[in-house]
Amino acid sequence: MTDQELEILLKRKCNAFDLKQIAFNCLLQIFKDNSNNNDFLNGYTENEIKTIFERFEYQIDRRIGSAIIRTRIGLYLDDRDNVWLDNIEPIGYYELETDFNGEILDDWFVIEKEKYVSDIEIISHFQSMNQKLPPEYLRRNHIQYEFVAYISLVGTLFISKQFEGAGRFVKRAYSYLETISDNKFDKDYLKSSKRFLKLMSKYLVTNNLISESLKQELIENKNEG
Repeated sequence: MTDQELEILLKRKCNAFDLKQIAFNCLLQIFKDNSNNNDFLNGYTENEIKTIFERFEYQIDRRIGSAIIRTRIGLYLDDRDNVWLDNIEPIGYYELETDFNGEILDDWFVIEKEKYVSDIEIISHFQSMNQKLPPEYLRRNHIQYEFVAYISLVGTLFISKQFEGAGRFVKRAYSYLETISDNKFDKDYLKSSKRFLKLMSKYLVTNNLISESLKQELIENKNEG
């Protein structure tokens, strides 16, 4: 049997079992079963996610000692920055595994990105800010140690989806800045950290990730901006 003949045979088998449609149906059921779980999609909503058929894979699986077919559906977002191919950004996938008789063996649903972490690109902001962090600020007896701790907790709590806590430490950092003169700070680090606090504050408020009372405190904070 030639490669072309084998490919035709496998395509016919996938079409005969309607594996693509079965995979889409299973994925839809997963969305329905987890519609009340706010953490299931890592902050994304079903309406944001585009489901696109990607491929069939044919493998000999040593676990079951026979051939299997994997049907893969990609999970994508609209690419707002026009960076990704076809203007869609991959964030995960769904795979349905069946045997060569069309019987379902297993499946996987994977979200590889976090909405809020991806949106705000917090890792890159941390890296940029910490490059300007004077090493002596990390000493416990240094006047800026407390401020550095607040900044670090903002990022840590945000990544952990403890948004209210992150907002509270944004407020504490702003309050600290009210008590310490700017000339006590390294100029570049102060500028970078203020930009970070402004970014975090705006994002938490705009996306309604914190309580109304805290939102009002951040909006009214005279240091914001």
